Formats: sequence, C-alpha cells, structure tokens
Amino acid sequence: MKLRLLATLFLSSILAASAAEKLVPTKDAPGFQDYPGLPRYEGSTLMIQSEQKFGELALQIGGLSAPESTDPKEVRKVEGRVHRSTYLLPNLAAGKRSTLEIAANYAAAFKEAGFTTIWSGDDREIRNGPPRRYYAVPELDHQLLTTGVKERRYFCVEKSGLFAAVYISSRSWDHTMKEKSEANPWKQDMTIPQESVVIQVDVVNTRPMEEKMVHVSAAEMQKSISSSGKVAIYGILFDFNEAAIKPESAPTLQEMATLLKAEPSLKVLVVGHTDNVGTFEFNEDLSKRRAKAVVDELAAKHGIEAARMTPLGASFMAPVSTNTTEEGRKLNRRVEIVAR
Repeated sequence: MKLRLLATLFLSSILAASAAEKLVPTKDAPGFQDYPGLPRYEGSTLMIQSEQKFGELALQIGGLSAPESTDPKEVRKVEGRVHRSTYLLPNLAAGKRSTLEIAANYAAAFKEAGFTTIWSGDDREIRNGPPRRYYAVPELDHQLLTTGVKERRYFCVEKSGLFAAVYISSRSWDHTMKEKSEANPWKQDMTIPQESVVIQVDVVNTRPMEEKMVHVSAAEMQKSISSSGKVAIYGILFDFNEAAIKPESAPTLQEMATLLKAEPSLKVLVVGHTDNVGTFEFNEDLSKRRAKAVVDELAAKHGIEAARMTPLGASFMAPVSTNTTEEGRKLNRRVEIVAR
C-alpha cells in the first residue's frame, strides 16, 4: 500500500511537471532596446543585450577552410565599441518563417539603410555557426546557437566604419535558459522552443578612432609637406570598396584647397592607399579611382587647376602600420599629398 502511494505521488508529480506551462520570452527583457537605426524582425523579442566600450569581433568573410572543417577560410577582425543584441522569434505554426526569409528581410533592411554586404553564407559555408574562438558568445550558452540547430544563415555588412554581423538559426528542439545563468535577465528558467528562430546581431563601431585622425588643417598639411615632402590625409571618407567621396569629407577637402591656393606653385601627387583586404590588383584600381575622385572634386568644386594634381593608386604597397588589426588597417587607408 505504501509503495503504491509513493508510486502514485511520483506519477502525479511527473504529470504535473509535464503539464506545467513553459515560460517563453514574449516581451523584451527590461531595459533593452534596439541599436539606433538598425532593424529588427517583426514579432521578435529582445532577450539578451550587452556592450563593450572597446572590443574585437572577427567577421567571417569566406567559406570553410576545408569540406569537413568548422574553421572559416577567411576572417576579418574589426575593433571598436561592440554592441550585441540577441532576439527570439517564437515562429508559431500559424506564422512560421524560414531562416532564408528572415535573412533576406534583414539583408534588404540593411541595404536600405545604406550598408554594403561583405559576405554571406548558409549551412554549407558556416557549418555550426562561426567557430566560438572567432565569434565568441559569452552571454549565452553556445549550444543555443550551434547545437540542436537545423538551419543557419550568416552575413556581415559595413557602412562608413560601422560593421554588423547577423547570425540566424532555427531550433531543432527546446533549449532551456537556466535561472542561474548570469546572462538570463528574467532570473527564472526560460524555454527557447523547438522551431523558434534565434537572431544575433553584433555591431562594431570603429568610427570614434577614425575621427581622432580626421581633422588636419591647411597649416598642418603645409608643415608636414615642408618637413617630409608629404602629408597623410584621413578625413576623406569612402564606403567599403567604393570610390565616391562621402559628404562628410567636405571640411578636409576645403583644407586641402586652402593649402593649394595658398601655394600656387605647388604641384602634387594625390596618392590613394588601402589596407590589404582583397587582391593587390583590385586595391590598386580602387586606390587610383579614389585619388582621381579627390582630384576631380578639388578641380570642380574648389577651382584648383587639375594639371597641378596627379592621381595615383598605391594599393597596399606602402603601409604605415600592420594590416593584422583593424586599428592598423585604419592607418593604412588614407590619401597622401606628395610634393612633386
């Protein structure tokens, strides 16, 4: 009789536990909000968020190094203020969305916001997601994004020194975010259900470091040319892999024009320099097109005689810093004025 009672109580507890409602995040965690100006997928919930004043993120910019490997062929590291947002789309049967559809919507939204795609991949190119040593997720149990996943999509984009990496995966089975996890803002067990989609958006803002190098006056340019025969200009900005000068370059172009007008006998080489991302030949053409854009702008809008300026492209043949870090690559991306 006693054994029967214990068995009945045990069975009742199992049934009660199985009948208990699973807690699924249906609202944004307290105090969290989207990164300014960036989209979120309709119906998704912001689960986890963090920010570092200065950190590093490795963008996957190529497929796998070998068919059976989980290591990417190419990685591009970017440094700056790192902001991470992790979203949950419950993906109920009535409104189920594929990771392909979600990724396409995100890509279109980023394009509309002025971003340029660096690279994108799916299951074949990213396997279980970018490897943890390249794409660490300290706020989450890594298994949430890489284990029990049946579809994966990834892409990274850039806009004027603002980089974003979007990783999208769908769950094959339930995953529990434990109450004791420091990353769990609800501080109670939460269920990430089967078929739901987890979307992680990492943003790295490298621009504050660039802004420190931008403002060079005509007098400072003249002083550098007098002492070394050249001056490096960092205030002429371009989109990734593009040669059209961005509007925020106007103050620097004005200072260059002031210098050339103050010294009418000065003839110069206008030399474009790049980092080593991409082939030498591509960067040689890109750097020359950027230099020509500067010459054309100074001639057309500031009245500088075009014959005084010769545009050249150096690709990455004359670095002033290492190309192994984003900070070094920023220093290498420049336009130089060289006295002839």
